[in-house]
Amino acid sequence: MKKIILLLLNVCFIFTLTNLCLAGRFEKSGEYYRYFEDNGSVARNQIIEYDRKRYYVNDEGYAVFNSWVESDGDMYYAGNDGTFKTDGVYEIDGYKYYLDSAGKLQKGWCGEDDLYYGDLEDGFLVNGFQELEIPKGWVTEVDKEKTGWFYFDTNSNKRVFSDDDPYISKMIGSRRYCFDQNGIMRTGWRLMKETEPAMRGWMYFVEDSSDEFKFGEAVTDTWYSIEPPAEVLPGAEVRYFYFNGQGQPRTAPVGKYQKVRLGEKTYLFNEYGFAVYGVQQVNGDYYYFGPSVQDCSMKTGYINKDIDGTNDGASYYFEGDGRGVTGIYNNKLYYKGKLQMASVEQKYAGFDVGGRVYLVNTSGTILKNRKKIKDGDGSEWSTNSSGMVTYKDDDADYTTPVPPELSSDR
Repeated sequence: MKKIILLLLNVCFIFTLTNLCLAGRFEKSGEYYRYFEDNGSVARNQIIEYDRKRYYVNDEGYAVFNSWVESDGDMYYAGNDGTFKTDGVYEIDGYKYYLDSAGKLQKGWCGEDDLYYGDLEDGFLVNGFQELEIPKGWVTEVDKEKTGWFYFDTNSNKRVFSDDDPYISKMIGSRRYCFDQNGIMRTGWRLMKETEPAMRGWMYFVEDSSDEFKFGEAVTDTWYSIEPPAEVLPGAEVRYFYFNGQGQPRTAPVGKYQKVRLGEKTYLFNEYGFAVYGVQQVNGDYYYFGPSVQDCSMKTGYINKDIDGTNDGASYYFEGDGRGVTGIYNNKLYYKGKLQMASVEQKYAGFDVGGRVYLVNTSGTILKNRKKIKDGDGSEWSTNSSGMVTYKDDDADYTTPVPPELSSDR
């Protein structure tokens, strides 16, 4: 007898829209289903829980299908079988929504770990860039941060954020942006990865919109003037950096320089990522990279002005590849690009350049085929047809060739 009673109870508990039990039940009426309470009255305008599922019946008692319904100020969606959609993202009429475990439409931050954001008015999940309030309880890198810019994927509507590293570089359209572990867009210098040299792992994301850049985008494929990150070079002045297509600054290996051809000009980069200027030494050769931060491309040919701060009246000559010439050019003597000249007091001076000694005057011109001409001290010198010294008094000394003064811009 007990088995028969239990069997009857189980049959009544199993739900189909056509079965009849003594408890509340659905009855088919045409193409629709009506819900009757256990006392036989029709349930109206309310949520029905039946067989561990939820339904909504309208003012005539019929179950609602494929429609939004409102109950006590909350919105729910009844699917094509009449049951509420629950616990996930659903696309409805071209929009996506997040419904919780009870089927209630969620607005604002929602989903596991606040992965989504529902429009506060209509509830659809937002995508693209959004400036939103930061949820209470989040730990952010800026104290008492209230709002931030976020990006939600246009396909999944999920918040973009960095899983492991402090920041992630995300390509959105044709531009790169930086997001932290919360998904907050970050600007300024950001260390994206540990590298050697350190500067190679940094990227710069603009802090203000302009005609050239959008707010927050990484600087790529161009020059940009900015102070270096304080973590790499504290207290440095504004410098010119060149960022490649991935947003990385052009850098040289640690302790070295690297010449780089960009367009029609050549520049010299150091390990800190900026182009240096002035007279610089690379692999033993001397080069001239302009007079200032704003004009730091490699210069070639004659330069008839003071470039090394010595104010000694010398001029300079740099070959087509930028190296300062050592030897004779246009009947004048150069060493590492700097013109070698006798002082006014010397009148004439012999310089040993490349193992050959040449006699020059106060303008740096080589003196050829001279016989026992006297310098400022009265010492005699003789030269051959190439200007090389063939004779000098015993008390006459050679003058050490002097290269240009190196720039302090390192």
